[in-house]
Amino acid sequence: MQRTLLSSALLAVLSLGLATQSIAQEAATTKPVKSIKAPAIPAPPTTKERVERLERLVNSRGLVDILLRLENLQKDVQTIQGDNEVQMHKLDELRKRQRELYIDIDRRLLQLERKQTTQSAVAVDTPPPLPATKGGTGKAAVAPGSDKSVAAPISKTVVGGKPTSGTRTAVAAKEVPNPQPETEQQAYQKAFDLLRELRYDKAGLAFRSFIEKYPDGRYAHIAQYWLAEASYAQRDFKTAIVDYQKLIDNYPGSPKRAEAMLKIGYSYYELKDYPKAQAMLEQLLASYPRTTEAGQAQNLLQKIKINNAS
Repeated sequence: MQRTLLSSALLAVLSLGLATQSIAQEAATTKPVKSIKAPAIPAPPTTKERVERLERLVNSRGLVDILLRLENLQKDVQTIQGDNEVQMHKLDELRKRQRELYIDIDRRLLQLERKQTTQSAVAVDTPPPLPATKGGTGKAAVAPGSDKSVAAPISKTVVGGKPTSGTRTAVAAKEVPNPQPETEQQAYQKAFDLLRELRYDKAGLAFRSFIEKYPDGRYAHIAQYWLAEASYAQRDFKTAIVDYQKLIDNYPGSPKRAEAMLKIGYSYYELKDYPKAQAMLEQLLASYPRTTEAGQAQNLLQKIKINNAS
């Protein structure tokens, strides 16, 4: 009985050892299984990370500033375009006035040329024919209106078979003409030619010198007008106003007074002195109500009202 139990125990120990050995061999031959990790939960941002994120947001304000600058640039471009259109309109008006000035100059030149032609035709002296001598006396008539005439030589005549006394020949010596000083008309024409050539600076000096030399001359009032026009064409409106006003004050009978008053109004308008422009234009309407200048003054007054309203 004891032997049976002992043998059973030995068999159990042997089977356990064999099982343990087989398990160890299988464990050595099989690959180790990787462990599956659970997904990591992100940690909350630290204070440093939050500060860095805020800094990046603050730095992104530069884009906003660029956008604002672009909008401002667009507004500036639109403003410049508007100013350019205004300047182009003013330039067109200036060209129109320039053309009107040229037309007026051509008209006045034609009138001057006609006057000069008429004066030249009157001034030409036609030499009268020599009258025939009467009775062989040999006396030659003197042309009326001439300063000095050349008498025809008296030929010898025979009276009673005897020749008369020696012939008397009267020869008037021609005087060498002295150089004549420059006349008022010539001085005016020189200044006017400079204006016609658009040499405004020299034309202004020439007209000013002419007025100083001939303040009460025939062309003084029109020279004063062209003097102001030379300054107006150069957009020197302040000087033009002074010269136009001298025409109004010094030459009350000049036919250019209405136009001078209109140009004063235009000059004040260009200088943006609207009250003075309005006062001068209203004075023009009161003094010359039914003229072309009055119609232009009405148009300019409408512009002034629009500018004052805006």
